[in-house]
Amino acid sequence: MSTDKRQKILNEALELFSEFGFSHVSINMIAKQAGVTKSLIFHHFINKEQLWDEVKAHYFSQYAQAQLNLFEQEKDPIELIKKSMRSYFYYIQKNPQVAKFFAYAHLEGDEKCGKMDQPLIEKGSELIIEAQNNGVMRKGFNPAVLVMSFLTTINQYFIASCHYSQWDAELYEKPETFIEALIELTIIGIKP
Repeated sequence: MSTDKRQKILNEALELFSEFGFSHVSINMIAKQAGVTKSLIFHHFINKEQLWDEVKAHYFSQYAQAQLNLFEQEKDPIELIKKSMRSYFYYIQKNPQVAKFFAYAHLEGDEKCGKMDQPLIEKGSELIIEAQNNGVMRKGFNPAVLVMSFLTTINQYFIASCHYSQWDAELYEKPETFIEALIELTIIGIKP
């Protein structure tokens, strides 16, 4: 029961934080949304900051573990990029509030995000540089820019759908057309 309540608090906190950001959400709001008392929240979390950090860590770790598994399983660097892009896309498609949550984290200057994903970017950069040195990917581009470009593009696809769906509704009616086009453009840009 306690674990279920804790997860309910995390889920509802994610919903509120992704809608209003850290600064505009109170423990009272989270308690009401989760259908629990404030004292139960404080039983599980010391304060709102710890709850924010737990939400961040919980949802980031889900994606991070999938990406770490891809690093181990996929040995072809081009296929790894394609699978990484699809993995992130489908994770955010299933959890669009996560993209909004991290957008607020960035807007509010939460530097802990960069520390959380540091192991992923280091491993990814190492693999990209190795692929560049082996002639599988063209030299001269910064691996971090490659990763930032696909992460931010995918996030914006979901966060700004009210805007971009007006440009091409089919990209939202058939989301696979978007991710496959993004993958194609990316791969063309990184091949030698």
